[in-house]
Parts: sequence; structure tokens; C-alpha cells
Amino acid sequence: MHTPRGEMLVVGPDSVFQLKLISVNPFEFVGSGVEMSESNKVVKSVRSTPEFGFRPLTDVDIQRIIKSLTDSNEEKFDLRNVIKRDPISPSEIRSSSVNHLLSGPVLTRPDLRSLSPEILRVQETLDRSAMKTFRKRYPMRAGMFF
Repeated sequence: MHTPRGEMLVVGPDSVFQLKLISVNPFEFVGSGVEMSESNKVVKSVRSTPEFGFRPLTDVDIQRIIKSLTDSNEEKFDLRNVIKRDPISPSEIRSSSVNHLLSGPVLTRPDLRSLSPEILRVQETLDRSAMKTFRKRYPMRAGMFF
């Protein structure tokens, strides 16, 4: 997850990191981060969401989605069944005859601080640390913006 303010929550298979990044240019960032405990409620909540990826849709799935959107009498299409499918990799897409894909789920929040009080406390510390690093490495540039 990330916010427009450079706050990030990166969830990997073995660890979770909370980051604060400041853009130096489109290809370079300065920031701070901490590894989060696996026992954290937010980590457990994020890990319980479906894995991001591409899920194949059949022609029948597409027809049912369109009908549920255009016909008020039609039963609504339940995307949960599609999201429960295992995602496929881009290389698998190229080598198969998949015509339709559902991508996601993408989780966005305008502010990671709203996830929990612990995230808020850590984010405030990361904000200060990232700014200190930015000012130290790029004093002239930091003076222009902050």
C-alpha cells in the first residue's frame, strides 16, 4: 500500500516494512523504514487480503458481469469467486489463451496513519527521520522545498 505522501507498507512473503520516501527525482528516493512485527494487527489484516495478480476470466464471466451491470433483474456477479482464484504470472498469460483478466486487488488509502495508532506513531518517527536524511544528503534541494 502507498499514499501520495510517500508512505508505504510493503508486504513480502517473510517480512513487512513501513516506509517513508521522499522523491529526489523520478528514479531516486530518500527515506526511512522499519520492519514491522508479524504479530501486529495491521500486518495480520493486510496478509489476510487476497494476493495481488492477474486472474483469468472466461467469456461466461464477462457475459455475467455485463448482464449484472446492465440488467437490474439479473443476479449480481460475485467477484469474490474470481478473487479466490490463484493469480497467474505475465509469462503464463503470454503462453495461454487467456482473453480476459481481472487485475488486483489494489489496496489504497489516502493516509496509512488511519490504519492504527501504532502505524501513526511509527509514521511520525519515519517522517522526521526521512526529512533528516533528505536534508543531510541534499541540503540545497531540501532548502528549496522545506
